Order: sequence, then structure tokens, then C-alpha cells
Amino acid sequence: MKRFISFLFLVAPIYLSAEGVGFNELWKKIEENSSARKSKYLEWKAGEIAKDRSDKHWLPRVYADLRTFQTNDPTLNFMGKLSQRSATDADFSTASTRTRPSNFLDSNNQPYTTLNADTMNLLAKDTLNYPGSHQYSRGTLGLDLPLYEGGSGKTFAAMNEKRSTGLKFEWLAIRDREFAQAGFYYRAIQTLYDYRKRLEQIKKVENRFQSNYALGNKGNPVGYAGYLALKSIKNQISVLEKQSELQISDYKETLFVLSDVPSSELEIVESDLNVFLDTYFKRPTGYERSNQMNAQIKYAEGEKLKADLEMAKFLPKVGAYSEAYGYQGSRNISNAYQAGVYLQMNLYNPKDIGAVDEAKLNAESALKKIEEKTKEEEAHVKSLIQKEITLKESLEIIRETLKYQEEQVSNMQRLFQSGAINALQFAETLNKSLELSRVLMESEIALLQVRTEVSIFSKKDDTNETIGRN
Repeated sequence: MKRFISFLFLVAPIYLSAEGVGFNELWKKIEENSSARKSKYLEWKAGEIAKDRSDKHWLPRVYADLRTFQTNDPTLNFMGKLSQRSATDADFSTASTRTRPSNFLDSNNQPYTTLNADTMNLLAKDTLNYPGSHQYSRGTLGLDLPLYEGGSGKTFAAMNEKRSTGLKFEWLAIRDREFAQAGFYYRAIQTLYDYRKRLEQIKKVENRFQSNYALGNKGNPVGYAGYLALKSIKNQISVLEKQSELQISDYKETLFVLSDVPSSELEIVESDLNVFLDTYFKRPTGYERSNQMNAQIKYAEGEKLKADLEMAKFLPKVGAYSEAYGYQGSRNISNAYQAGVYLQMNLYNPKDIGAVDEAKLNAESALKKIEEKTKEEEAHVKSLIQKEITLKESLEIIRETLKYQEEQVSNMQRLFQSGAINALQFAETLNKSLELSRVLMESEIALLQVRTEVSIFSKKDDTNETIGRN
């Protein structure tokens, strides 16, 4: 029993890998691995935070300032004592106090004969100009409430909202582009596999034909010409096989970069081309803006708001404020406050002259560019839709022609056996099969390219946006 379970564990991975990797599974890997999407998602979330921050422009600013300092500056010392509400007469003493006439003469202009308070001024210190070094502590708690900002806060918040929305559209645009790329490379690999199978079938017919008939005799010019033509076809098939193998390897490596699934482990689940496209890539009925264009429109709208932001520089700013102070020094502890309103206005600044007109012109330029890009995108979408219609019609004709050509090869073999045609004519038939097989492969890849690209311009369901996964 244990041996049987061990055997199941050994064969299970082989069985799962043989099933192949479905496109849904591959896309989930790409969503988890995409560095470009993760980077843009983080940028979008940062933009959301910036938008939320700017939306709070009307809230008051509350601040605190605490400091302790040692100083011998006369002004700071005097204001420190005054802030403690502890200033004394001695704090106003200067050197000039020593030379006052009242220090020597009484009210009758007679010299003093005894010591008194006035004569003691001869020994007065210059405490006002040379207060010495003292330590003070000050704490401030303040509030600043903007009442009117000239519209700058509101405009800046609107600009951040436009930018955040634009970043979201850019994130979705990366998703659309990677989804289209993944679909193209994934299904193109199967198209190349099918092409290699057709090349293998043509090679088998050529080898069987060569082995059944001796055509290498130079004495038979017609037969030898057919022999050379068949040899040329064989070499041509070898070159085409190598080219298709290289293309498959390139596509798998690209998917490895997107999904982190090693190319050696990437096995495609086969599906019909039309079923695959109709399942995963919606065709727009008309022009629908891409998410990249939506992002550019939001950025252009943000540019338009810059004119209002520049205009706000010339408008007054009104606010209310209040501050409470606490002082501590060697003499006392005290407190105070102030409250009021303020008005600030930019009366003249040469650097701001013409800024509004400049912003308006830049905004107009951005909107004109958007108009032009919209027209180009719309024309491109119409062209892609028409190309898809033409390619689908052509593809049906090519497939039908290839069936006829396969039947023609069988008929030509019978005709050669009966002697109705020569080897050179049969070689020409094989060459036509080779050419038709190549045209079918290129047409399928062209249809894949067009359909996956045009799907970028179709509206996406909200359930497919996978917002927040990366």
C-alpha cells in the first residue's frame, strides 16, 4: 500500500504537467508576478493618500513648540524676565545710572554729606546691557484655522484627485496591455505548433516520394530536375522548422518574463482560434477609449486646474489663530496667550506675473493634444476592426484552399504513378503546399495580433479589473 501511494506521488506531477497550463492559470501567474503592475499600483495608492491629505485642507493646523535655552543676549534675557512677569527696577540698570547728577547733589543742589540711596547708584551694575547668562524654558501650543485660501486648497485637492484617477487608469492600462500580450504569445505558440505539424506532414510526403522513386539519375534530366526541386523543398522545410522553433522559444521566454513560469514547464492547452479569441478578447462594436487615453484625459484636466491654482496666489488668505505660552526661568513660572485673525495677500511678486496665462495656455495645449490623440486612436481602432474582418475572411479562404491543396497532392501522386506528370511538377505542388501552410500561419498570427490589440479598446467588466490584487 505504501509503495502504491509513493507511486501516485511520483506520477501525479507528470500527469498534471501533461495537462498543460491553461490561459486562465497563466494569467493568474502574470497578475501575481507583474512588477510593472505592482509598481503602478503602489504609485496609485500613494496618489490616493495624497488626495486624502489634500482633502483635509480646511482642517485647523495644531502645533507645539517646546524649547529650553541658555543665553546672555540682553533682549532675550529681558523678555525672559518680563515673560515670567518678574521684572524689577534692577533689571533696568545701566552704566549711565552711575553718572546721574542726583547721585552727588540733593534737591537744593548741595553735595551729599552722608551716604544714601542715590549715592549708592555709584556702584550700580549694568544689568540691562550685561545681564549675564541665564536659562529659560518656553512652551507654545498653537492653532491655525484657514477660513479662506483663495481657492488654492480646494483646487489642489481636485488636482490630486485627477492625478489619482489618472494613475488608476494607467494601472488598468498596464493590465490591458499585459493581458493582450499574454493572449497573443500564448495562442501564437499553438499556431506555430500547428505550422510545424503541417511542415512535418509535407516532409513525410517528400521522403516517401523520394524513397519510392529513383530520381537521382542525371541521365534523366527531367527526373533529375524534379529530384533537385524536392531536395530544395526538404532544405527549405528544415530552415522553416528551425525558424518556427526559434519563434516558439522567444514567445515562451517572453511569457516566462511575464509569469515566471519556466519555458520548459509551459505546455499550451490547445483550443480553436476563434473560440479562444471570443472567450478572452472582447471585440468593441465601435470606438471606446483605452484606459491609457482615459489616464491622459485626467492628467489634462489636472493641467486645466493649474490656472485656478495660480490665480489663488493673487487672492487674499484669511485665517484665525491662537497661541498659548508657558514660561519658566530662575524667578518664576508664568503663562500668556494671544488670539486673533490674519489676512495675507501677495501684493507684488515679479515671478508670479503671467503665471495664470501660462497655466491656461499649457492646459489648452494639453487638451488639444488629447483631441488629436483621440482622433488618432479612434482611426486606429476602426482600422483594426476592418483588418480583423478582412483577415477572418482571408483565413477562411486560405484554410479551404489548403484542404484543396492536400487533396491535390494526393491526386498528383497518382498522376505521377500513371506517368501523366513528372517529378518536377509534383515538386511544384509540394512547394505550393509549403507556401500555403506558411500563409496560414502568418494569417493566424496577424489575426491574433489585431484582435488582442483591438480588445484593449473594449470596455472591461468590473469583475475583471482585479483591483487591489497587485
